[in-house]
Amino acid sequence: MASTVARRRRLLGLGGALLAVGFLVAMALSGQMRESGQLVRFVAAGVLPETPAEVDRVELAARAQRWVFTRTVGGWQLGPGPRPVARSLATHLDDSIKFMHVSAPIRVMERTEWAEQGLREFGLDPPAYSAALFRGGRRLLAVGFGSPNPQKVLQYMRIEDREQVYVMSRFIGEAWEQILAEAGR
Repeated sequence: MASTVARRRRLLGLGGALLAVGFLVAMALSGQMRESGQLVRFVAAGVLPETPAEVDRVELAARAQRWVFTRTVGGWQLGPGPRPVARSLATHLDDSIKFMHVSAPIRVMERTEWAEQGLREFGLDPPAYSAALFRGGRRLLAVGFGSPNPQKVLQYMRIEDREQVYVMSRFIGEAWEQILAEAGR
């Protein structure tokens, strides 16, 4: 009796192994893996539709000061010199551009929602600081950052030539503020 049970277990194990090998062969021949329902595909939902690598110039302005950063083969440079920027500043530039590409607004307020209070209520008239992103001389995006919300986790932003006010995660504005702080030294 024990040998019959042991034989069945061996056959069952061998059958399971053959099924697994068959599945792997089918995957190899089809060239595709089975889609898992647990995986979520990344979709860039930010306000910058172009990829971050396409941005080759950034213009920042705050309190009557202006900085122009240009991406070259050797990395980011600060004009009008041009002189190379520190590695930490280059990292902040790259991260800030990526955030604009991947981070979706928490909320988009139409003009009818903010017109009664006006843009000054959101720190956008005038904005505290602004950033313009370019590719090959063509402006891709120009934004103005306003005040943080009362809880300090969100920040108001406005895209030039649009009437909406965007409520963005605060870390996006903080990344640009870090660049301003380093560039101002």
